[in-house]
Amino acid sequence: MPDFFSILTVMLCSGLVSLVLALVLSFVWLFERNEKAVGWWCAAMWMITVGFVLLAFRTSTPIWFGIALGNAAVITGYALVGAGFLVFARKKVDWRLLAIGPGIWILSLICFEAVRADFNLRIMIISAIVSSYTVLAAFAAFASWKEERLPSALLAVVFYGCHAVFYSLRIPLAHQFPLDEVTFLREVNWFTILALEAFLQSTFTSFVFLVLIRERSERRYKLAAEVDSLTSVANRRYFVSETGALLARKPKAASLAVLDLDYFKKINDTYGHMAGDRVLQIFARYVESELEDGMVFGRLGGEEFGLFVAGRSEDEAVAFIDKIRTGVEALDMRFNGHVLKVTTSIGIASIAEAGLDFDHLMAGADNALYVSKREGRNRASVFHPAMRLQKIFEGGEESRISLSKKRLSRISVRSRPGRA
Repeated sequence: MPDFFSILTVMLCSGLVSLVLALVLSFVWLFERNEKAVGWWCAAMWMITVGFVLLAFRTSTPIWFGIALGNAAVITGYALVGAGFLVFARKKVDWRLLAIGPGIWILSLICFEAVRADFNLRIMIISAIVSSYTVLAAFAAFASWKEERLPSALLAVVFYGCHAVFYSLRIPLAHQFPLDEVTFLREVNWFTILALEAFLQSTFTSFVFLVLIRERSERRYKLAAEVDSLTSVANRRYFVSETGALLARKPKAASLAVLDLDYFKKINDTYGHMAGDRVLQIFARYVESELEDGMVFGRLGGEEFGLFVAGRSEDEAVAFIDKIRTGVEALDMRFNGHVLKVTTSIGIASIAEAGLDFDHLMAGADNALYVSKREGRNRASVFHPAMRLQKIFEGGEESRISLSKKRLSRISVRSRPGRA
């Protein structure tokens, strides 16, 4: 077997990859302080690099230096990788979790002569500890994938899951096919093959770390463009886009509702805008908690929200939306000791009456909303064709065009803000 396949060559390459990744992550950390996981992964790569350097001198240094500290550094590096994935998944890191692995390794060397004397026993102990931290990294990566569905997070699960399996194989192999501590570095054996796998995994890790950081950053900017900053629900742009995409699939049944908080301006004038903001947040949180799969909810502007319900008949959609209305009426909203009672007027339009065009659906829901307000508020009204003949007036002026006059939706025309 050629020399380039020796364990020394593989370990040297692994150390160089760790060093390069440590340098790259250090550079990224300087400009990406918002992503805390980068700092953990950076520290992990530096620890693993230090570990490889110390292990390189294992034959010419005392056992407590090259072997004890070198392996402790590598173990700590793996612990920091797992902690980094926990932080990436927005989980809390228990510092005891970081200390237990290196602690077990150091104590086993100090307390047991058999560990100091038996090279294969040391391999089994280290492999068990590193495999445990690798499983932690895989589970934490999976938790982040479930939360955000970042493609590279799932890739990390596969990489670290496989690495845990390969690393744990060292335990039965060391027991069944023990190695000689003096000659194993010069031979090609099972340890060489598994060390090569570790080298390949460290190479893939460098790719995964950097892509995860990029995907998280892109997702952050995307959410900023899609989410309303006050209520944390979809903003108008995203709501229009998502609803339009669902309508393009030509569902058999669907309804669009416009929900408007009654007398919201009075709340702002009486208790201040902070109270109004609080009302909007509680309202949005409540409605969002009631949503089912396939529904789209977003803030259209001011105190006005949109809700798209697909896959339900008009009667079913109306019943669901009216349940939300009664739930809003029952909400206990408090601000600085004041109880704020809030109701909502709702206009609903189904594709059976207004068609699949988003503008027409919004126009129908808007007309129905006007009827709800005109008839006393705190009610839900359903659009029907007779409403096409109505013109909507606000403040004594015609502010929106009816369907009979090719009304423009709020994509381009907005009603006057501050409507009660």
